[in-house]
Amino acid sequence: MALLFLLAGFTLQAQFTVTGTVLEEGTGSPLAGVNIVEAGNPSNGAISDYNGRFSLETSSNNATLIASYVGYVETRISLEGKSEVAIVMSAGLSLDEVVVTALGIERDKKALGYAVQNVSGDDLSSVRSPNLINNLAGRLAGVQVTGASNGIASSSRIVIRGESSLNINNNSPLIVVDGIPVNNNIYGVGSSSTDQSDMPTDYGNGAAEINPEDIESVNVLRGAAASALYGSRAANGVVVITTRRGQARKGLGVQLSSSTMFSSPLVLPKQQTQYGGGWGLEYYADYGTNFGPSLVEGRAIVQDGSPGFDAGQAEPFVYRYKLEDYFQTGVSSNNQVSITGGNDKGDFRLSYANAYNTGIVPNTDLKRNNFNFNTSYRPNDDWTVNLSATYIKSNSDNLPVSGYGGQGLMYAILWNYANVDVDWLRNYWYEEDRVQRNIFTWADNPFLIINEHINAFDKDRLFGQISTTYNITPALSLMLRIGTDYSDEFRMSRRPMGSVYHRNGMYREQNIGFRETNADALLSYTRRFGDFSTKISAGGNRFDQTVSESFLEGQGLAIPGIYTPGNINVTPSLYRYDGQKRVNSAYAFANIGFRDFVYLDLTARNDWSSTLPTSDNSYFYPSLSLSIIPTELINMGAAMDYLKARFNIARVGKDTDPYQLFKAYRFATLPNSLTNPNQLPNENLKPEQTDSWEAGLEAYFLKGRLSADITYYHTASTNQIISFAVSGASGFQSVFANAGKITNKGVELVLSGSPIRTKNFEWRLGANFTANRSEVVELYAGLESYIIAQGPDGVTVEARPGGRMGDIYGNTYVHAPDGQIIYNTNGLPLLGPREKIGNYNPDWMLGLSTGFSFKGFYLNGLFDIRQGGIIYSYTHAIGNESGILASSLPGRVDGIVGEGVVQNADGSYSPNTTVVDAETWYYGGVYPRENAEANSFDASYIKLRELSLGYSLPTALANKLGLSGLSVALVGNNLALWTDVPDIDPESQALNGGTLVPGFEVTQLPSTKAVGFKINLNF
Repeated sequence: MALLFLLAGFTLQAQFTVTGTVLEEGTGSPLAGVNIVEAGNPSNGAISDYNGRFSLETSSNNATLIASYVGYVETRISLEGKSEVAIVMSAGLSLDEVVVTALGIERDKKALGYAVQNVSGDDLSSVRSPNLINNLAGRLAGVQVTGASNGIASSSRIVIRGESSLNINNNSPLIVVDGIPVNNNIYGVGSSSTDQSDMPTDYGNGAAEINPEDIESVNVLRGAAASALYGSRAANGVVVITTRRGQARKGLGVQLSSSTMFSSPLVLPKQQTQYGGGWGLEYYADYGTNFGPSLVEGRAIVQDGSPGFDAGQAEPFVYRYKLEDYFQTGVSSNNQVSITGGNDKGDFRLSYANAYNTGIVPNTDLKRNNFNFNTSYRPNDDWTVNLSATYIKSNSDNLPVSGYGGQGLMYAILWNYANVDVDWLRNYWYEEDRVQRNIFTWADNPFLIINEHINAFDKDRLFGQISTTYNITPALSLMLRIGTDYSDEFRMSRRPMGSVYHRNGMYREQNIGFRETNADALLSYTRRFGDFSTKISAGGNRFDQTVSESFLEGQGLAIPGIYTPGNINVTPSLYRYDGQKRVNSAYAFANIGFRDFVYLDLTARNDWSSTLPTSDNSYFYPSLSLSIIPTELINMGAAMDYLKARFNIARVGKDTDPYQLFKAYRFATLPNSLTNPNQLPNENLKPEQTDSWEAGLEAYFLKGRLSADITYYHTASTNQIISFAVSGASGFQSVFANAGKITNKGVELVLSGSPIRTKNFEWRLGANFTANRSEVVELYAGLESYIIAQGPDGVTVEARPGGRMGDIYGNTYVHAPDGQIIYNTNGLPLLGPREKIGNYNPDWMLGLSTGFSFKGFYLNGLFDIRQGGIIYSYTHAIGNESGILASSLPGRVDGIVGEGVVQNADGSYSPNTTVVDAETWYYGGVYPRENAEANSFDASYIKLRELSLGYSLPTALANKLGLSGLSVALVGNNLALWTDVPDIDPESQALNGGTLVPGFEVTQLPSTKAVGFKINLNF
């Protein structure tokens, strides 16, 4: 009830409506897209339509309006009682852009000595993805976003300025919402993508749950100087999310948004349709390979998977099997309503969003309900109170497993015969003894996987903050803030009796609890001394985090089809973990400016972490940044409007996870039992340390029509905290220690401009270029290699001194001195030792955006380009071994002669001339899974990430319909892919438990493309 009175009170005083037109000085042409806000209340604003018209509710008839637009000088106009106004703007450059920086502090962008880049909430929500992080791909320099093809809830990996940690899970940036850090971890279930009996399910990462419609802006702080004030977790950069706020207006504002997207596989393996099951051009049952007779001839055979097989009838041997029959059109429906209001004392915004998604894999879904409340209250001119809160309810009846093995859908699909009737497989149980209807025994029937391999979850999450700022004097202010992120998640997995790797059935429950609290206090003094502007601040933070996880699994059911703990007829496996962590911090910073020409920022922070030894649990990190704006003093000609040079140097520290210091017993899998740890603790751990420096230039030309921002950076990360193997004689398997040094250096370039801007038409262009190189300088003394991630069949990601982060090692062909492949006397290539086969990181990345607007119509597109890097494909290996892929067609009748040489007895080489039959060549000869070289490809690609075509109704016409705004759009994402990688999306990543491993595709599900529509209504 109190909340209702508060909301009503916010709407009482705003009773004046002003309408107007924004015009260009000199030409009188209307300007579309101009931002108009009420002075003193920046949350109350409007946008001009293509006729330059706008309508705005103000707190009084004497309010002042501020109009801002890229390429034009900011303009102010006082209403003086007028309800209709004309705002005339002159071409020029406004340099008053404000960005949200560390600790949620708003700063003038021109005063910053480090690179920062902004993405608007409208850009993120125009073409939605089920995962918010995916919407950042291609939009930001220095930021690499890689999606995963693990089903509808797939996680995404985000890395800023390269990998700086030997722990692959420790390279992600900190996510901050309204000044409070929020959890973006992936909590896995299942061991790895190649564990046949315990394959993982992707439940998504934490940031995926945030509703893009609630976001006002995203600022990315890429360097250590920008993020140092956030502490050790910000060593890899910070993604600062600011949510939408309310607006002062007469009455309540209501916004409705609805979108529906239809998804389908972006890439499916290219299937051959000419040969069926068998070997040596003859039909054999239960082989699982497609090296049998020709399907074109259509001779009659009693064959597995044919309509008459169960009756023993001979059927034509023809092509029946289509990979697309296992998939459906996915549907993503998103609907939102928000209510806003306010007056000169405060504002509020309340929103509800419902998202319902069905995946391209039948019987999979993802449901999410988001509630967001954001309010600001100003009891007087010196006191402000802010509150933001988000509650998210997420659940799914089923998510697919992902990877290589008998429970994996793509794995089972790739082993089937091209002559199998898919409808025969749909009825997957024979009536007696729960025996599967299948043509092989090493994987489950694909439809059994779809319908009875269930992975469900239910999650409640609440995060938010309350803060207050009080101006003790005009120069001295105090800010107090406390925020929390709380979640509770229940997961359930089940497998039926009769499945390949769970003959007696399986039931599993997992509970994951997370709670984090951050409390901040910040005292700030702001004063101007002649030509100097100063702000000095000091404060502290207390961070507390608790993570709990419990696990129950039974590998046998008493009664088929009943999935409860009470129906487990074996001793279940149990697991329990409770982790707590605390970091106390003190920090201070100073911002000094001189005549809007020179700005100097100094920061210092010290953390005391509970996860480090008490004798060495304190680590200090400072930063210095400098920006100089020559154009404030020197006229550089009509073409150059603005030039800024910036430089910064910083150090950040990093701690580790709880309980790495002392020997602690852990819960064992048997009830009421404990186990001795297999990892040797280290009481002498030191904090990790990253030192960095950065230099850059920003420039605006032609009255803001063109802008450029270039940055060069260098970072060095030392004292890496890693775990590596030790001799079993020690009684342990591994030890934690400080080991390793990694450097990153790179270049970032951001360009934007409007080549054409007329009365009714505008063309906008943008580009983000990134080139980064990570190098492993050293490891622990005596350690020649450190395995960062383990892939299938001995393929690994390893760090070796002198190498690069992301280097992939595996078995290769044996090569002659001139590089040709050496074959044995049977005509098959020789498989050599493990060597480096490439690196999964791209050489460079480029995001290209373009937009056209004509009156009320607009067309926007976003391309994501990545050059270089490799990917190892299990789909390629399995699909060629099984003979289902079109790439396995050459040589089916006449055999194959491999290009290369044989080594003679005298050591010389001769051309290989031995003919090998196709089945021997493809099945284990050339494409065995352990041959990393044969199954690895250049991962370069170009993607059309987003495309939208829309129309916004003119304000005057919308008002006649009782609306303040109406827009409709046709939208699409991942609409096209250009790459030389066969049969898969090169953006695929393997999932090992809770770890996304780039560079490995382990029969992942297909990635998706989507098309649909979106409608926005404002009242």
